[in-house]
Amino acid sequence: MKMARFKKILLLMIIILSATINPAAEAKDNGPTATVIVNNMQLYYAKVNDYSAAFVQTTAHKLFSGKLQRSYGKVNFKNGGLMRWEYARPAQKLFVYDGATLWVYEPEVPQIFKAKADADRLRKGLAFLTGEGKIRDSYRVKKVTASKFGFTKGYVLKLYPKQKNSPFKHVELYVNSTNYRVERSVVVDHDGNRNRLDFSSVKTNTSPPAAMFSFTPPAGVPIIDGMPK
Repeated sequence: MKMARFKKILLLMIIILSATINPAAEAKDNGPTATVIVNNMQLYYAKVNDYSAAFVQTTAHKLFSGKLQRSYGKVNFKNGGLMRWEYARPAQKLFVYDGATLWVYEPEVPQIFKAKADADRLRKGLAFLTGEGKIRDSYRVKKVTASKFGFTKGYVLKLYPKQKNSPFKHVELYVNSTNYRVERSVVVDHDGNRNRLDFSSVKTNTSPPAAMFSFTPPAGVPIIDGMPK
């Protein structure tokens, strides 16, 4: 997995956390409105002190129709914006954010990236998943017909950025109707490429050890300041 794909994950998490509602864009059907869905999403995550899940990342490039790239791993979040992404296959990679620094470890190279830039923005972006954040006025949200997206568990929302020159066209959130948890999220860029994350085996409030969200560089592995372009 190239580093750009992980940057899209971080962007995606920030998008999830900073969604807002545009009542005029809500779908008119017999189910809950987009406002109700997002409000209930926020209520769900407000009760979450920590979160863990297995994930599958699927990237679909428009120029290579039918050819998908998949990666598998586990993710953990904790109050304070702490996070840990562990990619198991096809390549092992570890991403740890300890609240101040983002560490990226590629054991198969081996090399380590150490980044402090935009740390505050990242922490705020992850705050929703740990019950600390508030929904902000950055995106228009539209409820769409879930059956057209093959999603039977609940609702599908499309988020459109209000910011000019956004790197993505829109985001799709697939929300479970039982607990209002995000089961799937998709970033669609301006070229029509899709970066999808599916979450499963979700657990919350399990009190993971603090060591899970810290990183000690292995001896002898080169450390590079900043994230690759």
